[in-house]
Amino acid sequence: MSTLEFIEKRKVSQLLNKGGYVLDFTNKTYQQFILEKTRIDLYSKYGQSKGKNLEAIIINENDILVGKLLLELLKYMQQDIDWVNDNNRKLFNECIQIGNKLIGRKTKITEPQSKTQKTSFDSPKYLDELKSLSNSTDTPQARGYAFEKFLNELFKANKFESRGPFKIAGEQIDGSFVLKNDIYLLEAKWTSKPIDKADLIIFNNKVTSKSGFTRGLFISYSGYTEGAINTLSNGTVVNIILMTVQELAVSLERNISLNDLLWEKVRALAEEGRYYKDIMKL
Repeated sequence: MSTLEFIEKRKVSQLLNKGGYVLDFTNKTYQQFILEKTRIDLYSKYGQSKGKNLEAIIINENDILVGKLLLELLKYMQQDIDWVNDNNRKLFNECIQIGNKLIGRKTKITEPQSKTQKTSFDSPKYLDELKSLSNSTDTPQARGYAFEKFLNELFKANKFESRGPFKIAGEQIDGSFVLKNDIYLLEAKWTSKPIDKADLIIFNNKVTSKSGFTRGLFISYSGYTEGAINTLSNGTVVNIILMTVQELAVSLERNISLNDLLWEKVRALAEEGRYYKDIMKL
């Protein structure tokens, strides 16, 4: 059961539930959307209209699931159907805050940045740091730790709400970050040999074992073997995207937005089933 207060439930309903209708969904597309985002077979579990279904989920499901679904619906409302306007923007932003609170994320609503404004992100600085890592004579283990720290700082500079390395139930996670309201686990390898299929399978299993909406980013210094790239998806669902340090360096050198780069990789996975799409082909 979620911990939403009465006023918060009312705000969500006021924005998303219009007389039993939820945004522009049909019964079929709404069922598919909910199943994809939450793994809930909506009409088998709750029945009723779309609006009442949404209210039932908000009341009966846990905070993380409700928060995740709410943020997905808001993203769909803003990015896919463009229904956010001056009349509902304040309520929309309040619902974003509600969703973030439910998943335990602190947030601050800011106005979109003007296209004429320059970002404060310093690409040359991070490119120099990455080059220093490449030229380092430290032990492989020390260089690996330094690489994890570098990525954590890089993601924070890109407003990805990055988290450094952590352990859960004896499992080591190199870090995590948030991209377009989705949480990604990070695996960073600074080794002299290309990453083989076995390493990717282990990481993919680590990601898929967490939840239906967790994703992963694997970054390798020496790239990936041909077998790993060509056969990873054989007989398994892939929820990770692949990147190399060389791609990262090119993006910094050319001042390519890391947000845009990663999102293109995510779309390639979702639309084409390609978990590795080289930056030169984007």
